[in-house]
Amino acid sequence: MRTALLVNPKSRRGASAEAAVLAALRAGGVSVTVEHTRCAGDGVRAAHELSTTHDRLFVLGGDGTVMEAITGLAAAGSDLPVGIVPAGTGNQLARALGISLTPARAAAQLLAGRALRVDVGILNGHRRLGIGAGLGLDAAMIAGAHGQLKQRLGVASYLVAAASVALHPRRFAVRAEVDGRVIEREAAVAMVLNLGRIFNGLLEVAPGASLLDGQLDLVMVDARTLVDALSFSVQEMLLRRRYGDPRWTFARGEHVSIETVEAGVPAQVDGDLIETARLDVVVAPGAGHLLVPAGAAVI
Repeated sequence: MRTALLVNPKSRRGASAEAAVLAALRAGGVSVTVEHTRCAGDGVRAAHELSTTHDRLFVLGGDGTVMEAITGLAAAGSDLPVGIVPAGTGNQLARALGISLTPARAAAQLLAGRALRVDVGILNGHRRLGIGAGLGLDAAMIAGAHGQLKQRLGVASYLVAAASVALHPRRFAVRAEVDGRVIEREAAVAMVLNLGRIFNGLLEVAPGASLLDGQLDLVMVDARTLVDALSFSVQEMLLRRRYGDPRWTFARGEHVSIETVEAGVPAQVDGDLIETARLDVVVAPGAGHLLVPAGAAVI
């Protein structure tokens, strides 16, 4: 198969892991075309161009780069299978698919693996998302985990940033719509999720969510204090004690939107900061064509 490797050299381990990943692919008898992203968002262009001359695409980068590539393939009308070689900070998609977090080992796994169809979301009519998008505290956490902190601590940088922003959560008015049903409330974070279980399934943000269920999940948390944020994190996400706490709202549907009229509320999609006050997501069941390790259990 004609194989391309798309590398994001600015991802946490993209540049340092490239040589080992290429060696693993070539050891598997694969001749590889290598393309590097040039700036944020460039994965869309690169994947679009590579789609016309290749049969599969490996992506060495973080979750955001993976979904940029899938967006580019969709724009090209291409159904190339994508192999995620994790080199970012969170790498939640790789975790959910049972892919090794060691890039060279991941490449070898995927060469011997299989193709799988998973759900993706379509954000604001264009961008594909794999994990989800959110307004508020989650985006503020991502903004706080940057630069040298992110390079040194990796995924732990998110915990440091989360503790900082959760000390004084900003609450804002949110209007959500789930398959036509309107929900309005104040919240510190509002998210539309395609992947509701993170860190290899240890934490469940959205009850019962899966990459294979054909649904999106709305999660809104009204955290007024650090205690509220910790309560949600421990009771709901870790222990999964569901007892209808009025501080949080869950809903599920095929079309979910969230928006705020308040200025300055941060927003993110798949770990990348974006500037918007409205996140409108429609599920595309089975639209993600991904490579997974043989025998992997998919979340």
